[in-house]
Amino acid sequence: MELSPKASVSSGDVSQHKKAAKKFSIRSVFSVNASDVFKLIVALFILYFIVSKVNKSDIEQIETQNYLSQPSLNDIYFLDIKELTNNVRPKERYRVAKVVDITGHIITLRYGNLLYPNKQSVIDGIRYGQLRYHEYLEPKRYDFSLKSLHGLYEKGAIYKVKRPVHDVLYGNNVSPDKNEIDKENPQIFIPGKREFIEANAVAKSKHIEDYIEQSFALWQQSAQLGYAKGQVALAQAYLSSEYTKDLNLALYWFKQAALQSNKAGILKYEIVCKQVAQCNIVDFFQQLQSAGVNIKVREVDFSLSKSSAID
Repeated sequence: MELSPKASVSSGDVSQHKKAAKKFSIRSVFSVNASDVFKLIVALFILYFIVSKVNKSDIEQIETQNYLSQPSLNDIYFLDIKELTNNVRPKERYRVAKVVDITGHIITLRYGNLLYPNKQSVIDGIRYGQLRYHEYLEPKRYDFSLKSLHGLYEKGAIYKVKRPVHDVLYGNNVSPDKNEIDKENPQIFIPGKREFIEANAVAKSKHIEDYIEQSFALWQQSAQLGYAKGQVALAQAYLSSEYTKDLNLALYWFKQAALQSNKAGILKYEIVCKQVAQCNIVDFFQQLQSAGVNIKVREVDFSLSKSSAID
């Protein structure tokens, strides 16, 4: 039986429609798959970002705990003032503090003058070099024990601690630019200075088997020769359990340095004196005055009235 022309055309149309439908179906599949792949990529990127943030936060918290347990000079503490007082303005909630001295287990901080509205602005301030300004840190010093610092961390008042590498944090220096001119003329012989420099070098050479004994002996020589920095270093050694710990000998050598108007000797003596029952801080400052040491020049916040004596 022969097909009519009309039937033949209808059959061809059906065939074309099938081909067109097949092509549309393939395109639709590819279109749907491409859309799904894009969504999957975006989802994975978001997940990676979240995981990275969480991991970074965990690492920072571990670092903070380690730095609090073993503090170092120039460590930067990030503070949430709202955890210390309710009297906080909305845009003045955060600030930083810097470790400026370590005497035994007492850590001395100086707070920054600027207050920030959020945590990112604190980082931006460091990145823009604000800590390089000479007047950035307040002159007043605050002494904390290791235990009290851990308490502030647990309370949330210290929410992060960072340790600069070669004085750099977030791409900028955290200390004021130093004058490269040495106040001490290198051509002038100063008794005890050479021993002091050698002791510091040996103390860092932990690959030497008896580096502790050698550095301690050299600090002793430097101190006995009357070099103030050597006397402070020897006193510091007497505060460390790594060396022979003796608070009374530490006080003695801090005083010898203080009598030479050494600022570190004065400030560190005051810190250690609070830990020794028989130490009288009033007598100490009166001895300094008698020796002609200008305490005001040394920025010591202390009154020589009897009421300020330590019980």
